[in-house]
Amino acid sequence: MDAWNGKNKDVGKDLLKGTAIAGVLGATAGGIVGILKQKPVGAYAFSGGLNASLFGMSFIAFRESFLRLQREKNPYYGLKDSQTMDIDHLWSSTVAGAFTGGILAALARGAKAVPSGTFMFGVMAMGGQWALSKTNRYRQDRILTSTTPIESLPASSPLLTKSTSKRDAVGTGILNVLPVHRTDVDEYEVKLKHKLELIEKEQAILNEEALRRKRLAVAEAVEVKVV
Repeated sequence: MDAWNGKNKDVGKDLLKGTAIAGVLGATAGGIVGILKQKPVGAYAFSGGLNASLFGMSFIAFRESFLRLQREKNPYYGLKDSQTMDIDHLWSSTVAGAFTGGILAALARGAKAVPSGTFMFGVMAMGGQWALSKTNRYRQDRILTSTTPIESLPASSPLLTKSTSKRDAVGTGILNVLPVHRTDVDEYEVKLKHKLELIEKEQAILNEEALRRKRLAVAEAVEVKVV
């Protein structure tokens, strides 16, 4: 229940923030158009801000609803949210843009404008979400490739001498601060597990080698005593 309320609060914050940003951008664009046309700037700014706010609020509301609908299906298929994040965002943004564009087109120009408004805003939303996802993916790849691997650190590095609990706390804090989506955290966990498996195999080999040398030393000592 607390998690559900937390999600609702996050959605509410995103809705308010998105509506405010859209309103500011719309008012700015409207004011510029009013200046260029030498018309009342205040009226154009108000109209642009109002229309943009309505579009932004409707778009975000639809988008978050579709995202929640998509993510509710993931447990049924045994998937994590991170595994379907990009496609969920693309699909939800496209459908939300189409719905919002169709509704606003109908309110502004009548039922005949619904098909064109639906198609135009759907394509715009899809293109914008695709570009945003690609940009985020590029940033995340750069962050991951620029991170210093653990095995390349010197043995005297403080990062390797701290306790396991402290390392876990620091690592979790870094992952929470960095602008990396959950999908890359999962990929990083897979890489860590793979490295841990390699370390365990190497440790087993070292243990076997130490045991073999111990047995050899014991055998040599027995031979010396016998002689």
